[in-house]
Amino acid sequence: MDKSWMHSDRRSKAYEFGVEAFLNFAVENLLTTTHIRCPCVKCVNLKLFGVGIIRDHVYFNGIDQSYKNWTFHGEPWEATTNASRNVEEDDGHSRYSFVSEEIDMDDNDLVILVPFRMSLPM
Repeated sequence: MDKSWMHSDRRSKAYEFGVEAFLNFAVENLLTTTHIRCPCVKCVNLKLFGVGIIRDHVYFNGIDQSYKNWTFHGEPWEATTNASRNVEEDDGHSRYSFVSEEIDMDDNDLVILVPFRMSLPM
């Protein structure tokens, strides 16, 4: 799915069409509820709303551009096995660490994804 619209100006037609395509995709992948997670920069997929409110949030607040794999909205999760990486910012003052490992889970297990940020002293 094309996600280039996420970086477009929120007043552009590309953004408008992208938002509608995202919302259609999310609704098509609803399991049992009429509410979906809001991917705006303020809610960051932590709050559930109806489509109309999410549309407003994504227009007014912008979409969280770090949300590249729409796992909360029906896209398959791209698993990595025992992978880790460090990304150093341009100024060299902080690093972000991402760690993932494969675990045995069934459909009844609850998964909570928490971003981890580690600042290192100079």
